[in-house]
Amino acid sequence: MQLTLTLSGSGMQLLLLVSSLLLWENVSSKPTAMVPTDDLYTRLAELSHNTFILAADVYREFDLDFFDKTWITDRTLPLCHTASIHTPENREEVHETKTEDLLKAMINVSISWKEPLKHLVSALTALPGASESMGKKAADIKGRNLVILEGLQTIYNRTQANIEENENFDYPAWSGLEELQSPNEDTHLFAVYNLCRCIKRDIHKIDSYIKVLRCRVVFQNEC
Repeated sequence: MQLTLTLSGSGMQLLLLVSSLLLWENVSSKPTAMVPTDDLYTRLAELSHNTFILAADVYREFDLDFFDKTWITDRTLPLCHTASIHTPENREEVHETKTEDLLKAMINVSISWKEPLKHLVSALTALPGASESMGKKAADIKGRNLVILEGLQTIYNRTQANIEENENFDYPAWSGLEELQSPNEDTHLFAVYNLCRCIKRDIHKIDSYIKVLRCRVVFQNEC
C-alpha cells in the first residue's frame, strides 16, 4: 500500500489515514502478519514529512493573515508545552541518542499534542476571516498525528524485549485552553499563533528523528 499523502483530495487522504490505522491495529493484533519494521519506518518517514508540510502551511497562512503587532507587542513568546520533554537539539546529540530513547521522546511529543490539536482545529474553524482550508489542514494534522503515534508505538514495542504492559509515558499536560478561549481577541490570537508555531516545531522534530532512525535501522547508517 502506498502511503504518500497528497495535499489535495480530502477523501483520498481520509481513506489512507483510516487504512493506516487499520494496518497498525492489525500489526498489534496479528503477530503472524506483522508489517516489517523497515516498511513502517518508510511509511512513517513519508507521513511525517507531509505532515510537517501541512503544519508549515497552517503556520504560514495564519502568520500572513492574522499576525499583528498589536497582539504581540509587550508579549514574550512562551515555551512550547512540550519543552520539558528531553529531545536532542543538534545532529551530534541525535546520533548519540539510543533508538529506544528517540522513539520514546517522539511518542511523548505526539501524545502531548492529542488534546491541543483538537482545540486548535476548533479555533481555526471558528476564526472569523480564516480560510476553510486552514481548518481542514489542522484537522488533517490531528488525524496524521494519531497515525504517527500508532506507528511509533508499534516500533517502540518491538524494540523492548520485556516491555511492561501499559507502560507509562511522561508527557506534559497542555495548559493553554483558557488563553485559547479568551474573549480578548489579542489573547486569543496570540494563543492560536503559539499553537501553530509549536506544532510546526514539534512535527519538524519528529520528522527529523524518524529520518535518522530510518537511516540507522533500515540502512545501517549508510545513507
